[in-house]
Amino acid sequence: MNIRQAIDKYDRATSQYIVAYLDVLGVVSRMNTDRGVQMLSLNKLYNLYKSVMELTEKDGGIKNLEGIEFQIFSDNIIISKKLSSTSMDRIQDIKSVLNCVSHFQISSVGSGVGWLVRGGITIGELFIDNTMVWGSALLRAYELENNIAIYPRVAIDASIVSELQKNQETAEYLLLDYDGIYFLNYMSIWHFAGEIVKNGFEKIKDEVRKADGSYTDRIYQKLVWHMNYINCELEKKKERKDKKFRLSI
Repeated sequence: MNIRQAIDKYDRATSQYIVAYLDVLGVVSRMNTDRGVQMLSLNKLYNLYKSVMELTEKDGGIKNLEGIEFQIFSDNIIISKKLSSTSMDRIQDIKSVLNCVSHFQISSVGSGVGWLVRGGITIGELFIDNTMVWGSALLRAYELENNIAIYPRVAIDASIVSELQKNQETAEYLLLDYDGIYFLNYMSIWHFAGEIVKNGFEKIKDEVRKADGSYTDRIYQKLVWHMNYINCELEKKKERKDKKFRLSI
């Protein structure tokens, strides 16, 4: 016998979505520290999520970010948007999610928080509401985050790279890494950020540095990747105010 069939229409179905699956790195270890650090981390994470969700509100948010949906569990966040049927609106939907994820990474690595983020973005079938998330797009976005991204970057699925490259509005969000993985260039929308991102990096290093001043190999690799990415993008911008701000380990 089907559960609730008498009162439920059983009419749910997946649709085409752009989906981002994000993981805030280090949250598990923060949960296992003393209560003071736990509570600070809880409130930082809550306000990080809240500040990005507020960007999508109809009143007071950023234009064209309306309609983005969120699902949050601890250190994981799903950001998604149903894709329109017309090509022009579809591009805007994709751009909206790329923009929203960029703001999430900006807020996370800046001086207000000082945490690194890893994730994956894809396009595919998804069902999402306040109760559950289901679909092949969720599985693929998680696979990109868990198996492909590796570094504090948001990997973009190869299946949508060519679609993004065809349009100037979305191509600026793409960067090709040394290992052949395309990832989200969140610095493309961030200007005069040198001091903010440098102060954020100092917070990141302070939190993960061992008592003897060194880092574990895995953490060091992530720090170096982040440092190289930020410094490269700051150099590209040639913003005079930020010339004195560069990350270093």
